[in-house]
Amino acid sequence: MHDTLSLLRELNAHEFTSGAQIAQRLAISRASVSLGLAKAEDYGISLERRHGVGYRLAAPIEWLDAEKISMYLPESTVAKVSVSNTLASTNRQLLLDPQHGKLLVAEWQDGGRGRLGRTWHGVLGGSLLFSFAWRFDNGSAQLAGLPLAVGVAVATVLQQSGVAQIGLKWPNDLLLQDATGDWAKVGGILIEMQGDALGPSHVVIGIGLNIALPTDLNDWQAQLGQAAASLNAGGLNCGRNELLARLIHQLETTLAQFAETGFAPLCARWEALHAWSNAALNVIAANGNIQTGRFAGLAPDGSLRLDTPSGEILVHSGDVSLRRA
Repeated sequence: MHDTLSLLRELNAHEFTSGAQIAQRLAISRASVSLGLAKAEDYGISLERRHGVGYRLAAPIEWLDAEKISMYLPESTVAKVSVSNTLASTNRQLLLDPQHGKLLVAEWQDGGRGRLGRTWHGVLGGSLLFSFAWRFDNGSAQLAGLPLAVGVAVATVLQQSGVAQIGLKWPNDLLLQDATGDWAKVGGILIEMQGDALGPSHVVIGIGLNIALPTDLNDWQAQLGQAAASLNAGGLNCGRNELLARLIHQLETTLAQFAETGFAPLCARWEALHAWSNAALNVIAANGNIQTGRFAGLAPDGSLRLDTPSGEILVHSGDVSLRRA
């Protein structure tokens, strides 16, 4: 049976496409087409089926396309774009061969991961799920604050792309503020590296963004364990292919700057984007211990400065979670 995503790519929302046409284009049997498209709802995709006519998408999908992404990138880019229908995890796959500038994009992840081993949930046609490899001459000890620098780069692009109410949550989440002032998660960053304290270091930057939300939002948010938001609802003014190219272009600039100067020059920009600046915060350690305080800014290495009743403390990302008290 041909994979369902390849079959869905043969469809559009404007006209019906017959099973015979798909079978001929992909050199497979009609039965394979029928069986493959029967699994469309497993990916959250609704189809219109008309006997004797064919299939049509109930809603349009802008499929990710390596040629279109490359077209939006400047000639000076070092990015080498690869688009896959399905991967277990773009980060895990890219870590097998983290060539500098390699960009791995997936329409669907079977085993997408977030920070602290959490599962990352995507929406077919409504997410950006990608990993970008970068080589630093410095060792891993010199890369403190890198997730925050990446957060600044992503938030900057989103603001330039029409998403005005974007915010950052330490150390690696992107939040969107709605009209009532509430914040909900719209994206996340996961950075993994290979190397030692002296260098060089090969870094894989994984980013997941919600472009749109699924129709079964309540069930989806229950799996996430928190409120979710979409960039489309926030005012995004470009498509997925163009947005991805904008992000990569900005990442190349930010990562080159970070290699020269570290996180310190970006600290003020991150603080200005911080979503919970005035809220009481709980820092939850892996063992369940909770430290409560208020945001007092960032240290030059990106550590969180927490103002507590017993004085200011520094919190390093490690295995801690940050929540509003």
